[in-house]
Amino acid sequence: MGLTLLAGAEGARRLWPRLEPAHSRPLLPPWPWHQPQAKGVRGPGPLGELTPGWRAQVLGNPSARRYLACWQSLPRTPWDLVVFDGRLVVGLGNAANEGATANAGPVPVLAYHLERGHWQQEATLPEEEISRFVVQGNTLWITGADARGSWRWGNLYRRGSGAGWWWLERRLPEVIHVYDLAWHRGRRVVAGNVAEAVATGPREQRHGSALAVSADGGRRWQVERLTGWRATALLPVEGGLFAVEALPGPALRRWLEAGGRWQGFTAVREWQGAKPGEGKEMGHWQPRADLTPAALLPGVAGAGERYGWIGQATPSGPAVAWITSLGPWPQDRARRSAFVAQRLHPGAIDVRPISLEPGNQAMDLVAATSTAGREQGPQWWLLSSRQLASGRWRSQISRVTTLGPSLRPEPGPSFEAPLPAWSLAGDGQRWFVGLGHPPFQNEPASGRCHAAAALSGTVVELQRGS
Repeated sequence: MGLTLLAGAEGARRLWPRLEPAHSRPLLPPWPWHQPQAKGVRGPGPLGELTPGWRAQVLGNPSARRYLACWQSLPRTPWDLVVFDGRLVVGLGNAANEGATANAGPVPVLAYHLERGHWQQEATLPEEEISRFVVQGNTLWITGADARGSWRWGNLYRRGSGAGWWWLERRLPEVIHVYDLAWHRGRRVVAGNVAEAVATGPREQRHGSALAVSADGGRRWQVERLTGWRATALLPVEGGLFAVEALPGPALRRWLEAGGRWQGFTAVREWQGAKPGEGKEMGHWQPRADLTPAALLPGVAGAGERYGWIGQATPSGPAVAWITSLGPWPQDRARRSAFVAQRLHPGAIDVRPISLEPGNQAMDLVAATSTAGREQGPQWWLLSSRQLASGRWRSQISRVTTLGPSLRPEPGPSFEAPLPAWSLAGDGQRWFVGLGHPPFQNEPASGRCHAAAALSGTVVELQRGS
């Protein structure tokens, strides 16, 4: 009898990934002993050379309880920050498949209570990484960057203002990765990757980019499979919505060619409404061959031949800004650059780079509220970081406006630290930044660490005042 029960349980375990229904469920809060011990401390901590008129306070390193070892600096990195419902929420983890900390989930949702001054773990997500927060009305959403469960369904997570629970929305058909989430004309839209994007080639190589649209609040989804590798961002511009795929460099192009996907590949698609008799009640995606990598990355050497990952799409009014992580190119190192799109109409494309000093990496964007009326146009706050000769990093928060022919940031507060600032949240008077692993640098090997790596995950508050 015992062996029969065990065999039945094993059979059910194997069948569940194929039979699991789409569902929503609340995520239980963690046990008290899982709560982080980090608290705010007096003083600037590792920060130095802070702009006069500003003061800094370290809020702690809440991820150190989850990723204890000094060398786990990559999953401790705060990839994203958001202020929501009186709390500062931090995104952590590592979804990479290689390296000492590969696939670092399950990952905690950590939040700092701004009034009470303490950290709390609100939930544990069955994901390898939290890299994207999206606020829609009174709800905070997390995209499921790399689910730890089966690939039958992809994940979104939500928590409403004043709610006591996080909810898992496990309803995206065969979606492996969700990189971006947007709302457009009453529809919910995601960009990511699915397991069976194409029907030919080795099964382990059939995964690829996809876009999904729901018209009923996320219960049912229409998934459009594409021929690329990853759909990375959704760009709302002047009432339209544009989806962008990873821009192929030499290695990705070879992969696409080997799978018969390169011919006809288009990096950008524009959402169109449903057409009668087409069978797609939620609309379709129109390829935009005119929106080439060179059009999306003006001024970038090797655009069209160089790898690029467009992410962190940040709308402001009718325009949108984003950050592109660029692979290396002759005489041009790998770097992170920022761009603004104000028009993407055929024959009238207006995309401009945000001017940064050499060596500066664009790290994060926050939409800004104009202080001088609409004549200022769309605005953003840009976080950038630059490594100094001393090995330390100088990070700066700057304001970007769309007035004038060039997008030259207006410098705001800056500081030095042993690590770059990766993420930014705030309103111009009160800022929060997260220090993390340097971009384009290998993570420490297991058991090896330098002193600066121990500071990865540190969250700092900046306020005006002496």
